[in-house]
Amino acid sequence: MATDLTQEFCALRDTYIEKQFGRLNDMQRQAVFTTDGPLLILAGAGSGKTTVLVNRIANLIRFGAAHGSKQLPRPATEEDVKALRSAIMTGTAAPGWLDGMLRQNAVRSWNVMAITFTNKAAGELKDRLAALLGPGAEDIWASTFHSACVRILRRDIERLGFASSFTIYDTDDSLRVIKDCLKDLNLDEKQFPPRTVLGYLSRAKDAMKLADQYLAECEKAGDYRLTRIAQVYVEYQRRLWEANALDFDDIILHTVRLLQQFDDVREYYQRKFRYVLIDEYQDTNNLQYLL
Repeated sequence: MATDLTQEFCALRDTYIEKQFGRLNDMQRQAVFTTDGPLLILAGAGSGKTTVLVNRIANLIRFGAAHGSKQLPRPATEEDVKALRSAIMTGTAAPGWLDGMLRQNAVRSWNVMAITFTNKAAGELKDRLAALLGPGAEDIWASTFHSACVRILRRDIERLGFASSFTIYDTDDSLRVIKDCLKDLNLDEKQFPPRTVLGYLSRAKDAMKLADQYLAECEKAGDYRLTRIAQVYVEYQRRLWEANALDFDDIILHTVRLLQQFDDVREYYQRKFRYVLIDEYQDTNNLQYLL
């Protein structure tokens, strides 16, 4: 009898959970209910990838791996079955005392990181999570790559020799510093356009090449132009160091360095985040992939 009630409750639980995500199509629900192991979603523009991401987070927090599971924290009773069947039929929320029966390995909101690429997209992500989950959504790390990295660096960048009160330089700030470096190195801006030089520096950082390493490689290759750009790189980083400043590429580069070089820092975030979800993953560069 107890076994029959448990089986019936599990079937009703699946139906109840599916109704919470009734606006999704079959493929979207499949993604939302996949909670074990890595998952890659391939879909065209406007097909609801962000909707899947938001609802998947909601499922992880509200129900965990309960959908499709035959496990319960305790044997189901007739009262459990009647209450859940009533909630399904009336379209109302299940009573609070059933919460534990509706969840399995559910995650806390602070154990989820959701990453996207623009501030606008991150804002939309936060708004939609708040609409689904209420105040608890505030604890989810829903942000851009750079914002997430800044949070990590504020906590531990002193391990790399910077002060935690570091300043962030935008593109205009970086170009201004490069122009000053070119001037001090007697390099003509027409031959070495600042924006072009900044592009070389960005690509070097994406390849995880620090200034001294990049200079040594360029000198060894005997490439005059790249060697001069590498000299700008060295001077540029020296000035940022003295100003306790990071540019946009440094934010991710130093986060990756921090996680690679310090086991305790890396393990802290590996324990903290049970799920990492990335929107528009095809846009990641090498550094973001390493992160």
